[in-house]
This record gives sequence, C-alpha cells and structure tokens, in this order.
Amino acid sequence: MSVGKNALYFDDYVLSIQYFNRVILAKPYLYEPYFYRGLAKFYLEDYVGAEADQTRAIERNPYYPNTYEVRGLARINQGKYALASEDYHKATEYQPESKALWHNWVLCNIELDSLTRADSIATVITHKWPKHADGYTMKAQIRMAWKDTIAAETFVDSALLADRYNVPSLRFKASVLATREEWKSADSLLTEAIRLHPKDVSAYISRALVRVHLSNLRGAMADYDQALDLDPTNFIGHYNRGLLRANVGEDNLAIEDFNFILNIDPNDVMVIYNRAELLFQTGDYKGAIRDYTTLIHTYPNFWQGYARRAEARRRIGDQRGANADEQHLLKEQVAHRFGYSTAASRTGISTRKKSEINLDDYQKLVVEDDTEEKHYESEYRGKIQNKESNVELLAPLSLTAYQAEAINPPAIWESALEHLLVGEYEASIGDFNEVIAQRPSLAEAYYNRAFAYARQQKYQLALDDLTKAIDIRSNFAQAYFNRGIIKIFMGSTDFREDLSTAGELGIYQAYSIIKKQNSKSN
Repeated sequence: MSVGKNALYFDDYVLSIQYFNRVILAKPYLYEPYFYRGLAKFYLEDYVGAEADQTRAIERNPYYPNTYEVRGLARINQGKYALASEDYHKATEYQPESKALWHNWVLCNIELDSLTRADSIATVITHKWPKHADGYTMKAQIRMAWKDTIAAETFVDSALLADRYNVPSLRFKASVLATREEWKSADSLLTEAIRLHPKDVSAYISRALVRVHLSNLRGAMADYDQALDLDPTNFIGHYNRGLLRANVGEDNLAIEDFNFILNIDPNDVMVIYNRAELLFQTGDYKGAIRDYTTLIHTYPNFWQGYARRAEARRRIGDQRGANADEQHLLKEQVAHRFGYSTAASRTGISTRKKSEINLDDYQKLVVEDDTEEKHYESEYRGKIQNKESNVELLAPLSLTAYQAEAINPPAIWESALEHLLVGEYEASIGDFNEVIAQRPSLAEAYYNRAFAYARQQKYQLALDDLTKAIDIRSNFAQAYFNRGIIKIFMGSTDFREDLSTAGELGIYQAYSIIKKQNSKSN
C-alpha cells in the first residue's frame, strides 16, 4: 500500500495500479486499495474503471466521503450527472464543510436542468460561506437561465463584492452587460479578467465577440489569434476568426480556418457552407460544387444549395448540371429566393449558439455561452501519462509445447498461425475450427480465430469468439484488449470497460487508447 501510494504521489499511475492489484489480491475486503486504484485510473482518464473501483470501495466502506467525490467526478466525465448528483449529496452528508462538494452538486443539477434544486443548494453555499464568490455566481447563472437578468446582475454583483478578482464572476457580469448591449462596459470587465488570468481562452473569445459589436475588428482578430495560440483546436476561435477574415476580404485565410475545423469534424454543415461560399468567391468552383453537393445530400430540401451549385456549375461550363439544378428549383421551390449575392455575403455579422443548426445562420458568429465547460472543483489533481499508442489489435498467440502436444496433429496450430500471418484468413479459420473441435476449452484458439475474423472485418464473429475466450479464462487480458479495440472499429461506445479491464490486468497501453478516444469524443 505504501509503495502504491508513493507511486501515485509521483504521478506513476500505471506502477501504482500494479501495487494496488497485489493488495487487492491479498486482502480483497479492504476498501482503500480500490479507492487508490480508482484514483489512479481517474488520472489516466479511465473513468469507467475509476467509477467501478470507487463502487467497490463504497461496498466495503460506505462511510468514506472521498470515494463518493471521486466517483462523482468519474461520472461527470461520462455525462452521468444524475448519478454524480447522488454521490455529492451523500458526500455532503459525511463532509458538510467541503465547499467543493456543494459546488459540484450545484453544477450537476444545472446540467440536469434541475434549476430549482440547484438554486436551493447554492443558497446553502452562500449562507455557509458568505464570502465565497462562486456560490453567488452560480445563483446568477440560474437566474439567467430563468431569463431574470436583473436578479442575475444582483447576484453577480454580490460575487464581485465578495471577491472583486474572481475571473468567472467578471466574465459572467460581462455577459449580462452584453445582453443589454452595454459593449464598452463588457469590454472593460473582460479586459480586467484577462489581466488577472491571461490564459483564459473563454475571456478572449468573449471579448472578441464584444469588440465585433464595437466595430473593433482588429482587436477582435487579435483576441481570436490569442485564443487559438492558447487552444489551437478551439472550434469557436477558428469559426469566428474565419468569418472575420472573410468579412475583411482575407478569403484564403478564412478557408484555412474552416479547413482546420473540417479536418477535426468533417460533418459540420455550417462550416461546409461557409467554405463553399468562400471557395466560390475565390474561383474554386469545383471545390464549391463539392461542398454544396455535400450539403444537398445532408439536407435534400436545401434550395439555396441547389441555386449556388447551379451557378458554380455554369461557371465551369457544366450547362447540363446547372440546368438540372435550376429545373429542380423551379419545380420544387418556385416561391423561394434563389441564392445570396457576393455582396450579401460581406454584410453585417450577428451571433448564434453553437448548438443551433440553421443554414440561414451560416454567417453568424458563434457565442460562447452554450459551449463553455463548467468548472468542477476537486482536491484531486494529476498529470496524465500520455504514451502514444496506436488503436490496433494485439498479435495472435502461440501455444506452449505442453498445450500443442494435446492437439492432433500438433502441426495444425503452426499451420493456422502461418496462414494467419500471411493473410490467408479463410485457411487459418479452417485450421482453428479443427483445433476448437478437438479442444473446445482452449481460449487461445478462440482468441486467434477472432483475430482472423477481425482482419476480414467480420467484427461480430470476432466479438463472439473473444467473449468465449474470456468465459473460459476470466483474466485473459489480451482478449479484453482486442474486444475493446474491435468495439472501437465498429463505432461502439462501450469499449472502455474492456480496455479498463485489460489495463488493470497489465496491458497498460489500454489507458493511452482510452485517453485518445476520450479526446476524440470531446
């Protein structure tokens, strides 16, 4: 236990898991090794494994509040806000003087849209800790959700009275002022927030939006540049900077921003539309046609796309294609307008939320308010080990001499492996079928046959075989790992439990893959 805790303290999470495994094997009735192993998994972003271990710890000792807190954090990272709320409720019963527990309990209820309950919990915070600014700010957020801007401003003023250097409160006050179009005051507050926290990406993006309304496009562009220096993959930063660049005539630079987003999310229709318009304006008509076609496939009744594609086709001499698009429009949408002019695409910029999908709003700046992550408080911190690991299957397995002797003839196993390694999958499957007929309890045979099925993209057959291998040998780490990888190949979202088990059993590259998949889903 001491060595495991020491490894955990020095951020060697994989090593700590090895030691806690040994404690659990020796004394499975103790709650502490499950708690600490779950904490190590949490640092490795294995939230499924962390939740499972904290549950095991709670089963052994239901009175230790830290287990509820870590399980709550793991559940938050899986979007299980209702269960996380239950954990924080229980934790506050055992540790009522922890501000972080109450704080996180409020935010879980905000996520659940249980605003009345969230407000009552936040009231407890402001009564227990009247100088705690975040309590008032959360009450202000709830008032804004209720469209009560006057009460929201009152509470955020109380937050700033408690702590005038509280950056979230400054940003929130600025957003309240922006709803009243008090742009200069909002700009001043955001400038103060940035002075106090110069790496706050949200503050730069919010100030850029305000500066657009102040017609300070140079300042807005500088803010988006700074935000993207701090967070190079920020969607809103690239999207809004792309629109600004387009509005000042820097079309090619705007296309670069939209290309960047589409490399990450190739299906973002708002970005595709903006890029299509810019490609058209810069004379890349084939590229514009490609993007308009993508939009039409996604939205078959998107008449504007037909009109713009017809115009682009005519520019490259495709009269037949242009006529077909225009005839389609005349037949289906006689009453609709036919496209925007180039001049119209250069006009004023307004705002929309990132969650809105309305192609008529393709040229509106994205606001921050529905994308900003809520700040959950925790005493638990840790560096994430990030050893690069490719998402690929582990190799087929050989048999020991003793295992091979039980097969008649023993050479059939080597024949199966040879066929498998040279890509002769059907022949390999035939050999493994014969082995399984003789030795139906040989887990390696199912494991290797699953590998062959996976190479043929017969993923369900591969999953079935790996499940049989695990049924035969419950601690078959490679089978858990490959089953998780195949689930990723299939686009399934329930791969984490298998990879977590593989990591727990010693295949530590599983944690790197979990983290990689977490970053993709985010």
